[in-house]
Amino acid sequence: MNLLLHVPLPRGSTRGNWITAQRWASILQSLGHSVKTVDPDEVIKMDYAGYDALIGLHARRSSDVIRQWKRQVPDRPVIVALTGTDLHVDLASGGMRASTVVETLQIADHIVLLEPEGLNTLGSELHSKCRVIFQSSPRATFSKQVEEDEFCVSMLAHLRDVKDPALIVKALEYLPLESKIRVVHAGEATTQHWCNQASQWNRNCPRYQWLGPVPHDQALALLANSQLTVLTSQHEGAPGVFSEAAAHGVPVLATAITASLGILGGNHPGLFQVGDASELARLMWRAESEPGFYQQLSTASNSLYERLSPEQEVRAWEDLVEQLDVGSG
Repeated sequence: MNLLLHVPLPRGSTRGNWITAQRWASILQSLGHSVKTVDPDEVIKMDYAGYDALIGLHARRSSDVIRQWKRQVPDRPVIVALTGTDLHVDLASGGMRASTVVETLQIADHIVLLEPEGLNTLGSELHSKCRVIFQSSPRATFSKQVEEDEFCVSMLAHLRDVKDPALIVKALEYLPLESKIRVVHAGEATTQHWCNQASQWNRNCPRYQWLGPVPHDQALALLANSQLTVLTSQHEGAPGVFSEAAAHGVPVLATAITASLGILGGNHPGLFQVGDASELARLMWRAESEPGFYQQLSTASNSLYERLSPEQEVRAWEDLVEQLDVGSG
């Protein structure tokens, strides 16, 4: 098939949507399909006649493209991939944004969710269109560069309000003096305010280092070389760091948001409540100081890999595209 994949961010962005889109394009190409990825500027004047199906990443932000597609080629299918913003911001707002998401999902032929808990956010009439495709990460080998006199905690997150990057800095203040924990944070500062804030943390917090935006392979190397990784988000669609941590056997501490429950499971030993810096500090200290607890976290990450493996993601996309061949014009 000849597939069009719309990503509602400028090409070259380091944000997760583009990383996801590039992985999906690679998977679909490995299955023998042709895939063209386009950003909002590139898609404006396109003729859709040469494409068999559209994949729109983000229901609201791809809504104009999806409507235009259905006007030009109404008999050809649309797959909508729901993001955390769709599920936990736009639908929750109850306003025009919510209406746009609902309209887009009604137009869609298939809906992709990145974790199963998201189904609870959608009306039951949409469930038959839905399937869950877990994000994956390949296993890669990185040379170990961990300092023996420190306990390295990685954080891979752009600096945005929804990511709550300040929480990790607050948590560091609760650690006992004997702790060797050091946080290394890779991510783009999305505003000047966040750039100033992170620079200030670099100066004033000896346990914290902000690297700024780094290429994805460097972020993976940081993760693989850490003893622990932390997610502090207030909501997410499906954090890619979970599959990346599982691929490299790195233990995870994460806020008990819907995406964490859907991917890690409600019994994951490293969950803490949104905004709870003292509980995050307690879990980090336990991971550093209690070998039994650290082993629990390690076992939890390793057990995720089969479900979050590239092979599973490839099979899921293969099954979905086969449905397009059989059931769509």
